This record gives sequence, structure tokens and C-alpha cells, in this order.
Amino acid sequence: GSGPHSRARSRSERGLAAMSRHSKHSNDRAFYTNKERKDAGFAGFRKDVLGTDCFLPFGHCALSLKAAKDPVVTPDGWVYDREFILENLLRQRIEKQAEAKKYEAQEQRKARQEVADRQEESLKEIEDFRRVDQGLLSEDTRHKRALDKASAADAQSQKKLRQGELFVIDKAQFREKSFWAPECTQSAAPADLKKVDTSTRCPMSGKKLRVKDLLPVKFEVTDQKMLEEGGGRGVYCCAVSKHPITHHQAVVIKPSGVVVLESVLADCVLKDMRCPISNKKLKGPEDILKLQQGGTGFAAHNEVEAKSFSMIRSWSGDARTQAGHLPKAGFVGLH
Repeated sequence: GSGPHSRARSRSERGLAAMSRHSKHSNDRAFYTNKERKDAGFAGFRKDVLGTDCFLPFGHCALSLKAAKDPVVTPDGWVYDREFILENLLRQRIEKQAEAKKYEAQEQRKARQEVADRQEESLKEIEDFRRVDQGLLSEDTRHKRALDKASAADAQSQKKLRQGELFVIDKAQFREKSFWAPECTQSAAPADLKKVDTSTRCPMSGKKLRVKDLLPVKFEVTDQKMLEEGGGRGVYCCAVSKHPITHHQAVVIKPSGVVVLESVLADCVLKDMRCPISNKKLKGPEDILKLQQGGTGFAAHNEVEAKSFSMIRSWSGDARTQAGHLPKAGFVGLH
């Protein structure tokens, strides 16, 4: 129609058509929009799906990332090569002992400072008593009142000095705590060290771990050549069923160190409470330890999605982290 409402509607439609595109496409602002920050690679999240090569195969050392030559297992089921885990625990012990020595030296310095402060306070009290006793401050024999009068007199003299006699004060005193003088700016005191826990811990679980907690393990090898080349997926198998262990749940029998699949426990181990290979007697279910499973690229077996938070970087760093899968390494290029 040609009424006033239709004319107003047509004017509004022409105004909308003349407007700029959506705000996220506007690049003429004096600040970064959220979309521009993401496009620039600043403060953005990145997700990626991990492949099978990103996970450690079953029975491999969590430190050397290879098949263990002398495998041992922790109470939490993590497999390590004895050489690598002993080296790691020794390094932890040395580092924590060094930190403990620094903490002890700090506490000794604090104790000496406290003793010096107490001695200085004691000497000050003795000096104040001597001055009052000699009658240098007042004829009043009551020491406390005499000292109060002396302190009040000192405060009045300082107040007069600040009000009318500033020219006799050394200006270097004002520069000592000046923020604008670099040579006089005070530096923050070093943070106090906290008491160090000298106990060694498992590199993977973070729980306390001692050398005597390590349990030797006997893996059944399926491919000796693969083992000599550093291992691979399916290099070990169940000692009873001879089925290769990839992502399956496996357990170790503590008295013998034999590794079997969890699926054969009910028929071959728990029925007689004996090891099916060495025939050693088990005390109970506590002699059966679950091992950490090998990872795969299937979501049904384990978590396969990785998420990382990235900040703006240099071109060389960005090119390195955005390269994707590294050759033969199997790690996704997350940053």
C-alpha cells in the first residue's frame, strides 16, 4: 500500500540494507575483537584427536618410552626400566637434599637474627636503665615516667625540625625510598623457602615411591626382533593364553612376577590361588596387581581428544607447533 506505515517500513528496510556487515567482520576499530584475537592466534583454544601412535604401548617404560630391558612395576601399576627409574629416584633425592640444605640454612639465619634482635633489645633496656639511674634524664626516680618524658621531648624536637628547619636535613634520606631513583629503589626481599618433603615420588602418578616398592616383572615376549629394536605394540603376550596384549587389562602375580590377562584370572588363578606358571601360592587378592593399560586411538578404550590453550608466539614457534604429527614420533603438534 501507499499509506504512512508502508512508507516507514520501506525507509527502515533501505536503512538496514545500507548498514555495514556484521560486527565480527568490522576491522576498523581501535581495539581487538574476540574474533580478531582468535584469528591472530592469541588466547585461543585448540582441539585435536590423538592417534594410536600418541600413546605408549603396553609394557613400555614410561621414562625411556621403549620396551624395558629389566622391567619393574610400581604399586600403582606403572612399568619402568630399572635403570631409568633408579636414576630418576636418585636425581630426585639429590635435588631434594639440596633444597633441604637451603631451607636449613634459611632457618639458621632466622634463628641468628632473632638472637641478635633480643640482644639488641636487652642492651637498649640496660642503657635506658643506666641513663635514668644516673639522673641524666630527670630527677624523677620512677624510670617509666622519666623515659616517657624523654621520648615526648624527642618527638617535639623532631616535629619542630620538620616544620621549620627542613634545610638542615640531608635530602639523600628522601631519595633512599624514592620510586623514581633507580639506584635507590628497594628490591623485594627473597621469598621464604618452604619445608621440603625429601621423599621420592613416582614420575607418572606423583605418589611416594621407594626403591623397595618396585616389583620385578616377567613379560612373555612374542617378537624378539621387535623387542631388540625398542619394542612396539603387541610385543608382549599373556603367559597363559599367549594372546598379544595391546589395550587389554593385564595383571601381574606378585609372588612370581608373571603377567597374565585379567580375563584368565577366574579360571586359572583365583580358583586354586596359585600361579599357573610357577605354581607359587598366593596369599589373597592383594597379591594381584593391575598394570596400566596401553593406549589406542579409539575413544572406546581411552580418552583420545586433547585440548590446549595457546598464546601469541613468534613465527618460528608457531610454525613448529602447527606442524601437526611429527615424523616417527607420534605426537600431535599441540602447543
